[in-house]
Amino acid sequence: MTYSNAYYQPSILELAQEGNCRALTYWINSLLGPQGISVQVQPAPANFLKIIVNFRRPQQRETCFHLRDRIVRFICYRLWTLNSDAIDGVRIVARVTGDSKVLWQQSVRINSPAALRLRQQKVRSSSSPRLTKATLLKFQIWRSVFLSSVTVVGFLIGYWMFYLEVGKLLGKTKMSEAASPAASDPTTPALAEGVSSHPAVRSSSQAASVENPVFSVPEEFQGQIVSQVQPAAGQKVIALTFDDGPRPETTPQVLDILKQYNVKATFFLLGANVQQFPELSRRIVDEGHAVGNHTWNHVVENASSADASHEIDDTTQLIADITGAKTSLFRPPDGRLDSKLVDYAKQRRYAVTLWSVESQDALVSAPLVLDNVLRNAQPGRIVSLHDGGGNRAATVQALPQLITALQQQGYRFVTVPELLALHQEQQSQNKPASPRIPRPTHTRSVAAAPRSIEVWGKAELTP
Repeated sequence: MTYSNAYYQPSILELAQEGNCRALTYWINSLLGPQGISVQVQPAPANFLKIIVNFRRPQQRETCFHLRDRIVRFICYRLWTLNSDAIDGVRIVARVTGDSKVLWQQSVRINSPAALRLRQQKVRSSSSPRLTKATLLKFQIWRSVFLSSVTVVGFLIGYWMFYLEVGKLLGKTKMSEAASPAASDPTTPALAEGVSSHPAVRSSSQAASVENPVFSVPEEFQGQIVSQVQPAAGQKVIALTFDDGPRPETTPQVLDILKQYNVKATFFLLGANVQQFPELSRRIVDEGHAVGNHTWNHVVENASSADASHEIDDTTQLIADITGAKTSLFRPPDGRLDSKLVDYAKQRRYAVTLWSVESQDALVSAPLVLDNVLRNAQPGRIVSLHDGGGNRAATVQALPQLITALQQQGYRFVTVPELLALHQEQQSQNKPASPRIPRPTHTRSVAAAPRSIEVWGKAELTP
């Protein structure tokens, strides 16, 4: 193994996140340059950038005005995906190259999560407001009311205590003159024993054990390959999945974020990691998330039948022993379908779960992870993310903004078993009701029409 003595060189995106004007200029021009538009980013006070938009190609002035909204939305969206606390807003000025006359200009505040946090910290750290005359008058009034109420309450408490003392004195006088009839009742001890023993029996009979979760799938998906489904019309649901965990470096941070936003996801676990981090595995299930099988050692090469049994069966059994959860979900390593692992999983009636939205969080930075998911998100799709297998800082950084953006678009997050169950409900709702046919005089056999199920782009006919 060799080590390099060269200094670390930050990427263009990292420099852009820090508010570097040259990096921002290069990054935005790489996207707008092919359209005949160039920009120049200039610094401005209070983290408010100034962006000059130059229309290089000769165009009519009306066309430049028509492009105003699209260009402003595009620039603001790109700056928002950076999630930078160094960018609080932007002032966009448009003109034609070579002409100093301004066509239009617009100022926009960038409300990214990082900018909002910095703004809130500034508000909290600002100096305390001075008391105005009205505030001072209100304080004096409430102080007088409080002191008066304390006096009244003290008087009432003193009167109440005097009343109690008088009552005790009168009660002792009466008790000395008469005997208690309850002391001569022979049934009182037996009744007391019965009353004292009854609650204990009742509490033991009401004790109930919580059943372990079972992450099963509808019958039509058992032994099939699935990457997305068609939910009911109007239901914007999407499933987040995390592979290669659990790992103590990333999984607790992911769980904390999901808990903060009240989101449930599906974790495809490696048997070796479950064995090494049992407490973390139990936490995933205890917090309401679904779990699936991702083999024991993430074997990518073609495995024998004996290896497939160990990689799949032993992992499922270990997950059940440690977390109490039984699962029928299996995801092959790297999504490869050309292995005996997939054939064995189909024989064991697992739902071979792939994905339809690839975040590429193992390869790119957080802004690109966010962009990859938002560009391809559609109802009924499954998103691929990772909480193990390497440095997942980009995943942790992009996850809060990803959840917020999808929620603002109206999406609801579900687990993979819930997603498949919603598809089954949709199928049952679309199934036409059988008409009532009068019974004929002579008996005839009528063949039932086959039902088509679309799984992984392949239609199968089920009788």
